[in-house]
Amino acid sequence: MSEMSLPAQVLETVHGLAAYGLGPNIGGHVSVRVPGKRQFHINAFDRSFEEMRLQDIALLDFDGRVLECDSMVSLGQTFHHGIYQQREDVNAIVHTHGFWLTAQTAFGRPVRNLHNLCTYFDGRTCVSPDDDFASIGPALRSDDVAIIIPWHGAITVGKDLARAASLHVTLDYAARLDVTLPAHTPVMPPEMCAHVKSVLARANYLDVTWDLIRRKGRDNFDGKRVRPGLAN
Repeated sequence: MSEMSLPAQVLETVHGLAAYGLGPNIGGHVSVRVPGKRQFHINAFDRSFEEMRLQDIALLDFDGRVLECDSMVSLGQTFHHGIYQQREDVNAIVHTHGFWLTAQTAFGRPVRNLHNLCTYFDGRTCVSPDDDFASIGPALRSDDVAIIIPWHGAITVGKDLARAASLHVTLDYAARLDVTLPAHTPVMPPEMCAHVKSVLARANYLDVTWDLIRRKGRDNFDGKRVRPGLAN
């Protein structure tokens, strides 16, 4: 991935997320920090993830000014540079209104530990009352990887696009479990949760998930748009 330009990396990520069904409508954004500069690349607002093109990837500065791109940029982009300034360890951000993610956010809480992959977010998910940085900033802790915005959508952050995107599709899977399983479903006991976390810390699940995201994006692109695959 390092051989690709940053805008091309954003486009590849957007198309991969679209293949998972996370970008059928207008809304949602993926960004990556420009190393050594107070700038970031982010997708434009007026196209879905499925139909995004390279010319729809904008360059913004940390004051929210559009430096490159003729397309409309989401008004909601302000939290991106806010997070980048607050968390130097974060170099990529993914925000979508995926169906299962959005349904889960109506609970106004993190996902329940109903599967081993849910533990990626255990104790590392904050809840923000809104999507502006004035709300997200105070809620976001130094080790959080996910942000739940009630009745809106979710955000994942990472050291790079691979990590932020892999966490996002994993969070979507966790949300689907949370929404579809009854409220009385037993959750993972704390001691088992701790064990699973230690196992996942040694595994490369997120790395191979990123490879899958990229494959899905390429395999489902027909030359004009990404055609989402069947629900996972």
